[in-house]
Amino acid sequence: MKNFFKFYVFLEKIWFKFPQKIRFLLVGGFNTVFSYALLNFLNYIFKEFFKEASEIIIANGALFLQYIICINWSFYSMRYYVFQSRNNWRKEWIKSLSVYLFMYFINAPILSFLIIKLGWAIWLAQGVYLIFATTLIFLLHKYFSFRKF
Repeated sequence: MKNFFKFYVFLEKIWFKFPQKIRFLLVGGFNTVFSYALLNFLNYIFKEFFKEASEIIIANGALFLQYIICINWSFYSMRYYVFQSRNNWRKEWIKSLSVYLFMYFINAPILSFLIIKLGWAIWLAQGVYLIFATTLIFLLHKYFSFRKF
């Protein structure tokens, strides 16, 4: 176990030499892929269990649960591995939560519109949304959630 921690510390030293934007792309990329896969998995499960529900209710239910699951993981991974914040974690968690709630209230109507009006599948609608949301999330975290004082 002692060797594992030494190796981890060694990897961290290398990791934090990368520029912040590269760290964000890697951590944010992992978080995005995870949350995107989780959304599609939850959508599939909900379709199986709630066969009578409309596609839009299932998609929005999956989106809501996906946000609940992913918010904390994203907060901790971004806070430490991207922004290296040492500020009060409670205040940052609240600010980060407000960022994700803001993003949810943008995401849900866009997802609904793309599914209802354009007839897109959830995987396509969310994939297109994520292309635009990634930059906005980075900026909101950098200048609001984890801003250095």
